[in-house]
Amino acid sequence: MKLLALEGVSFNYGSQLPTVLQEVNLAIGTGQCHCVSGPTGSGKSSLLNLLAGVLNRPHEGHIWRYPQLVTGLVMQDPQTQLLRQTVGAEVAFALENLGIPAEQMLPKVQLALRRVGLYLRLDTQVSTLSLGQKYRLMIAAQLVCEPHLLLLDEPWAQLDDHGVSELLVVLRNLIQDGMALVLVEHNASAFAEIIQHYWQLEAGKLSEGIYTVTDAPQTEAPAWRNQPKFEHLGKVLVSAEAFEFGFDACPTLFACPQGFQLQAGEIVTLVGDNGSGKTSLLKTIAGVLSSRQRLPLKVLGRRPKLGIYGAELGLLMQRPSRQLFETSVLAEMQFSLRRFELPKERAAQMLDELDLFSLAQLSPHKLSYGQQHLIALASLACLRPKVLLLDDPLAGMDKHYYGKVWYLLKRLSSQGCAILLSSHRSIEHSAVSRQLSLRNGLLVEELIETGERYVG
Repeated sequence: MKLLALEGVSFNYGSQLPTVLQEVNLAIGTGQCHCVSGPTGSGKSSLLNLLAGVLNRPHEGHIWRYPQLVTGLVMQDPQTQLLRQTVGAEVAFALENLGIPAEQMLPKVQLALRRVGLYLRLDTQVSTLSLGQKYRLMIAAQLVCEPHLLLLDEPWAQLDDHGVSELLVVLRNLIQDGMALVLVEHNASAFAEIIQHYWQLEAGKLSEGIYTVTDAPQTEAPAWRNQPKFEHLGKVLVSAEAFEFGFDACPTLFACPQGFQLQAGEIVTLVGDNGSGKTSLLKTIAGVLSSRQRLPLKVLGRRPKLGIYGAELGLLMQRPSRQLFETSVLAEMQFSLRRFELPKERAAQMLDELDLFSLAQLSPHKLSYGQQHLIALASLACLRPKVLLLDDPLAGMDKHYYGKVWYLLKRLSSQGCAILLSSHRSIEHSAVSRQLSLRNGLLVEELIETGERYVG
């Protein structure tokens, strides 16, 4: 049965702005799984919002919907959808709005949480969940309404490998039950076993094709401009002795039995599953988060404290939108330069160097998730910090933007910057010198294979 159809649909956000979608045709039926891929900023999220009916701007063409169609949408940043303080209340929110009797809510809420692999108390505070757990929570909040069509924006980037495996089981069962799925995904290979229709969105055109592995983001970035020479300078900039990490009135989140160091000029990855404590560790190093006890940690020779490092330390949060507040990309990149009395010409030079000057006068809040990540990172790179902490900076990147990120990181490392970046998965890249693993409550250093050599 046909659920939704787009016939010659064209759309943009303003008469002076480029067309986002151009004469798009797409039909979705029950039990079908569609996957849409395309370059960063090509309009994939806008297409999902149009399918969900949450875009109310005028469009050309015709959109037909099954009269009783119920649609669920999980955005790329799930935290923009969170409304309640506890897990149970979040999932029950839609049922409350539909007037479902209270005695019927509990089994529906529990079933929705089990279907996404979240075995949590209903009174668990949403604020304590990792971003990946919040993504699964938002899926549960959609499933509780039993939608005909479920739309997911970049699930692979938000979930660890275990979470993706659990999600695959969920999605496979939903398809068997007749639910239709549309995934927006750079890494379509992770969901290849359930995808029936593969689409490529580029330059506003949606074309159907066959997925090949060459479409996936590459682990080793393609050559992009002349990369600066990597120079390992060796001075210790961040050091920690053995410690246990936890919050007040909570059990220990993880232990670091041997401590760790970050040295000037090296790029170190911090790898762990959703909820393991990666973000908490990065914020603690930056001095913006306090644990239940004072950690034996020194950054640039001092104990971490908010505001004492100036331009010498940069932190890129997992939600780049939280660090973007100016009215244009250029103004955004100049803000910290002015604050620390650094040459503001660096901003325009950086945009030009990254081939992003076309974004200079656009609002950073209208960029795609991946574009926001790169602009926020570039803003920090302009400061030329001594220590750079990055929370999952590769999320939402196609292979072209992936190359730009690594260009920036290798350039900073050659200047002596110590870089620590978190990820759900091991990153195979020749610029990575060491890997810290945060699994099963332990933070330890692991040997990594880059494809060129073993380092550790």
